Amino acid sequence: MLPFFFGSKKRALFGSFEPATHRGGAGAALLCGSWGTEYTNAHRAMRVLSKRLCAAGFDTLRFDYFGAGDSGGETIDAELDGWKNDIGTALRELTEMSGTSRIAIIGMRLGATLVVEAAPQLPARVDSVVLWDPILCGTDYLNSLQTPQGDRRETTPVSPMCGPPEVAASQLGGLLVSSSFIDGLRSIDLSSREVRLPSNVLTIFSNNQHRECNIGSASKDSEVAILEAPSPWRDSADQEEGLPVEVFERILKWLR
Repeated sequence: MLPFFFGSKKRALFGSFEPATHRGGAGAALLCGSWGTEYTNAHRAMRVLSKRLCAAGFDTLRFDYFGAGDSGGETIDAELDGWKNDIGTALRELTEMSGTSRIAIIGMRLGATLVVEAAPQLPARVDSVVLWDPILCGTDYLNSLQTPQGDRRETTPVSPMCGPPEVAASQLGGLLVSSSFIDGLRSIDLSSREVRLPSNVLTIFSNNQHRECNIGSASKDSEVAILEAPSPWRDSADQEEGLPVEVFERILKWLR
């Protein structure tokens, strides 16, 4: 595994590149994780998925969005439009490092939603997209980010020195974020419109929200899979069933 920084000096992104364990010509896979506690909880699962992809002949790149994880910036600097651009930056980096023309993108939760919204502007051709439990409704997602007492964290006020209204900060999921970041999450709506991507699309759900999903491919194969598997982005107390092996196997089968 090669940990490194890429992007620009002003927008440095941290990534982990893992080359395929054998050169079978499978291609390369970009892994786009979720955010906040979901990212932390699912870190092990994404790392294991990366290793399984490498064993199947894929070069892989996992990365942190700007203002998240080990990338540059603070959480207050996070913006969804910027994160969509980060996906494009990571895609270019992976394409250069791998040297392959066969690229897949795998997004989990918020990462999956960002992949959908970034797809029309991606700088390279993507053969396959895997969407793992994408967030379909931003309002519902925000409602789920609650304190144990049921108080919504995004409404927790922060000191007035946070600046003008457009950059005013609030606590969301235990992290300091801008009001525009919260507005960006609230604006997510993939359930009320038809979305067609220019790639093969596999969408994986672990519950019945697939009935609200209308994401597919404009001209290629698309499939929705409902799998009863652990959700690794949930709190560790909810992960007693172990890793979502069924999801890993379904992803690998789709990409072969």
